[in-house]
Amino acid sequence: MTGFGLTRLLLPDGLRAHEALWVLPVGACATSLTMTVLGFLAVPFDVNLGLVLLAGAALGVVALRRRPSSSRRGALAQARTAAWPVWVAGLVIAVALVPLFRAGFATVEGQGQDAHLAVGSAMFLQENYPTSVDPAGPVDQMPLVWRSKQPVYYTLGGAARLSGLEVFETISTVAAVLLGLAALGFFLFTREVLGAPRWAALAAMGLVGIDRMVLHTVMHPYFNQTWGFMAMPFALVLSWWLVRERSPGGTVLLVMFLALLAFAYPLALPIPLVPVAVVLWPHRRRVGELRRLYRGRRSLAWLVPLGLVFLVPLLGVLEKTLTAIGVIFDLSRGLENWGGDLDGWFREPWFFGMQTWAFAAIALLPVGFAVWLALRDQPAALRRGLYGLFAFAAAFAVFFRLRDFGWYFHFKILAFVAPVVLAVAAAGFARLRRPALGYLAVGVLLVSAVSSARTEIGRTFDQLPRFVLELRTVDAALPPGRSVRLDIDPQEQNWAAFWLHGQPLCSRRPLLNTSYPHVPTSRKADYILTKNDAPAPADAAGVVMRIQAFTLYRQRAGVPGPSACSQLMVQTIERVTG
Repeated sequence: MTGFGLTRLLLPDGLRAHEALWVLPVGACATSLTMTVLGFLAVPFDVNLGLVLLAGAALGVVALRRRPSSSRRGALAQARTAAWPVWVAGLVIAVALVPLFRAGFATVEGQGQDAHLAVGSAMFLQENYPTSVDPAGPVDQMPLVWRSKQPVYYTLGGAARLSGLEVFETISTVAAVLLGLAALGFFLFTREVLGAPRWAALAAMGLVGIDRMVLHTVMHPYFNQTWGFMAMPFALVLSWWLVRERSPGGTVLLVMFLALLAFAYPLALPIPLVPVAVVLWPHRRRVGELRRLYRGRRSLAWLVPLGLVFLVPLLGVLEKTLTAIGVIFDLSRGLENWGGDLDGWFREPWFFGMQTWAFAAIALLPVGFAVWLALRDQPAALRRGLYGLFAFAAAFAVFFRLRDFGWYFHFKILAFVAPVVLAVAAAGFARLRRPALGYLAVGVLLVSAVSSARTEIGRTFDQLPRFVLELRTVDAALPPGRSVRLDIDPQEQNWAAFWLHGQPLCSRRPLLNTSYPHVPTSRKADYILTKNDAPAPADAAGVVMRIQAFTLYRQRAGVPGPSACSQLMVQTIERVTG
């Protein structure tokens, strides 16, 4: 709905052969950015969503009038062109959702603890102004380190609202759809930029879509990173096409994808900017056509309000970027606080869909040859841009491998760049003089990727099972304002506090030493929650309620001291500095 009109009006003519494949990703960008603008203008969420859909429909009508559809034969040709990429994208989506199929209901996949904040942030934006504080919700404010990421959570909230599902039931499916869109982007990159035959572009989709670390990113889910990964291949395609075809509309689309990537995942912005800058620098006058949008003081009437609306997200991008630069290049500063929820390294072969170093030692040499073969006859700007990206990624991957606690940055860099290497390799194998060798080489890589993906999927389950969701019945049964002490493992408190958010909460052992908000520290409360297999607390007076995995006790009267339980979470990060 929101992508058709923009695609029809702005897509460069040279990319029209695959116009249908651009509609959904362009719509994702348009929805995210437009809902953010209206959200900061204090438009209520449901009205915001309705206005965006109506505007998309109206723009689609305008686009059809200005650029009428081609003949029926042309429409059929478009459908045939899109059929195979869409089919492969659908298979990729299904693979990413295997943990949900195994669970048997719509929930949250993986073990990534960011998920509770992601779900809560979308719920927060459904009900609140982006910079406000609401103690009544499971997430009472947008996390400070996420204040550039409203665009992706407005879209997640919108998807949940339109589907009639709750946000937690929606997030893993939305992440899988984003992976399918990313796969379409790599199809376009391999086909339109590298000039590979269709079979190689489809193979590139498969290599990227079932790559073990790509699936790990999507399924656990690293939601912000998945949005950035989706935007990257489309930015690469548009940047190269601006060299080949003067297109103000293509420039606007490129800015949209780069803006979405910057808001969703600021740390990944240098990855597409390296090849984009190298490719476009000799043709910077074409990009300078955006200056025509400025028509003197009259343009300030929309430029100033737009800048003010995006002030908070832009500040978030700047804060995150400057902080990372300060930590990365100041070797006297440690990376302990940049480990995320990781506690070790991922093996480098996993990023290339390979299980073991033994196989990688054999396969990486042919892959490197295929990369060289794919880029050998490409224009110099494109060749330098992609080699620059690969050199940038290799240098920083080694740099972080040598630093203590560098696994977070190591993971992020390779998770973005290794799929580009695989796509280029698929194009290179298609250039072998003997086509059978190319088919064989790509087939071996696909078999390896399937094996590696099976391992990752076999280790991935739902992190929000039904017995945790049952805590909502506890929250509903208690009168408002009755405090609950969480006597459960700190690592399990995020989702427990999420579903008990209607009550003041606390714990004697809250989850500390993370960037996540946590419940206050307190002994005294009205009730005590434990796991069923734990002994009754010494200060418990009797069982109030028992559900599948948890027991709620009333606290014994006369426990000394004040109660510090609160619906407001304790924010562990109060400011972001370089």
